Amino acid sequence: MELEAGYVDWRGNDVDGRKHGGIKATLFLYVLAVLRSCPSSANFSIVAYFHGILHLDIVTSSAVIAYLVGAVSFFAALTNFISDAYIQRTTAIFVFGPFVVLAYILLALQAHLPSLHPLDCEINKELNNCEPPQGWNLTLLYLSLLMFAIGEGCMRACIPFLGGDQFSNDGPKETQLKGIFLRWLKFANSLGALIGLVFLVWIQNNLGWAVGFMIPALIVLVGLLVAASGLPFYRTHTPNGSPLPRILQVVASSKKRQAAVVDAIELQEIGASNCVNGEDKSNNKIICTTQAEEEGEVIIRMLPIFLSCLLIYLPFTLLMTLTIQVGSTMHRGIGAIQISSASLIAIPTAFHMFMQPCYKRILTPLLRRFTGHTNRITPLQRIGAGSACGIAAACLATLVETRRMTVAEQHGLTSTKAGVPMSVFWLVMQFFLLSIMDAASLTGLTEFIKSESSPEMKLVAPAVQSILAAIAAWLACAFIQLANRATRNGDNGRGWLDGANFNRTRLDRFFLLLAAFELVALINYAFWARRYTKKEQSRAVGLSSTDQETK
Repeated sequence: MELEAGYVDWRGNDVDGRKHGGIKATLFLYVLAVLRSCPSSANFSIVAYFHGILHLDIVTSSAVIAYLVGAVSFFAALTNFISDAYIQRTTAIFVFGPFVVLAYILLALQAHLPSLHPLDCEINKELNNCEPPQGWNLTLLYLSLLMFAIGEGCMRACIPFLGGDQFSNDGPKETQLKGIFLRWLKFANSLGALIGLVFLVWIQNNLGWAVGFMIPALIVLVGLLVAASGLPFYRTHTPNGSPLPRILQVVASSKKRQAAVVDAIELQEIGASNCVNGEDKSNNKIICTTQAEEEGEVIIRMLPIFLSCLLIYLPFTLLMTLTIQVGSTMHRGIGAIQISSASLIAIPTAFHMFMQPCYKRILTPLLRRFTGHTNRITPLQRIGAGSACGIAAACLATLVETRRMTVAEQHGLTSTKAGVPMSVFWLVMQFFLLSIMDAASLTGLTEFIKSESSPEMKLVAPAVQSILAAIAAWLACAFIQLANRATRNGDNGRGWLDGANFNRTRLDRFFLLLAAFELVALINYAFWARRYTKKEQSRAVGLSSTDQETK
């Protein structure tokens, strides 16, 4: 019996390397990943439910989606901090994961029962007679979205780490298997997203929102049941406390420039026992103090990058949500088939999914040749490339919206909500650029933290990325409301995005504002990224010269 220290099964017992973990355990997680991402990817289309059933206006619908995106990222960050530190990841998944099922059931009940949503009305014709939900109905909506955010954030954070726990770090073979798992997990997430964007979005728009919410509830439930059937094969790390206290201590130590002398026993309690090497204790205290100060300096040097990424991420949710909403006013037919604008995201999703095998074999060698960097492009360059794609997407959105408004004026549709005779496929390139922005900037930040930080900080790199994404999404809520309020001075006191009729908005100006904001964010980021790179190069030169003098 090959017992492995530091790992336990779902009951808390020691694991046997021959029975627990390995490829067989990850198969259950692949199924959960597909069935989780299937309904999750279709959630951007929920703006059609907010507009058509709940009668929310443009600004409110966009703000609610931004709040939801931010809440999911926040709970993913929170789960990253507490899972495997205070509770097992399997426990977190099966305690909080069912919240997603309950959330979809509540949304289905609200969509099905007339007493739980506003009275039906022809919102395209009776704009002034449609009332949004109030009181208990509004509370039920927010409660459903909160429950979804808790469960979705938990599963999003735990599945990759739980899969990684199935392989040890003892040898190159196990490390290679862990990398293979992460690549297949990306494929599983993309496959689930593709299915959801094509089929679930069609169901929601053609069979009704009650059915469109109940089917995702059943899908996620099946995924959780399949994952639960793999419990006898999983292994997880024993909870060993969160690295967050250690990180906070490091920052405080660097800020004060004087670290308190900490005994070796206390260092073990906060997870810093690695700096104690068993030699003279006074030397150990000095080494640990110096190490804490150095780690704190690294975190402080990265803070401007973190804050700059907040500005870069802010326009993404607004661009995605508003593009999906405006697509509902365009011609969406291919023959007798009606395509939702949210389903267009399936095109870049499918492209990225099938390009993953080619990326390593073709694109990676080319990037290494042009950049001279062993990792193709640096994480900081990847963040900048994502921001550049965001600028291009916002500029393209401005041009497309200008053309759409011109077509609407030519056909006399500005005072009505009738569909504009312009193909929804004009939006494909915007979705393509936004998908690149999302993948490049968010992944780049995580890789940046992992490549520059101490081992304790590397463990919470996904949590830092998630909390920054959450703050950016919540700031986007305030941004769209302030922008709409500030533009009410002209046009008879009407803001750029007032009302629910896109044919009467000035969405083109708002897209242009987002493009200008993203450009300023990129310039600000480039300044701090260049400054950080120069400082790191100077420190590397200084350390190498010091080593040579020592020798």
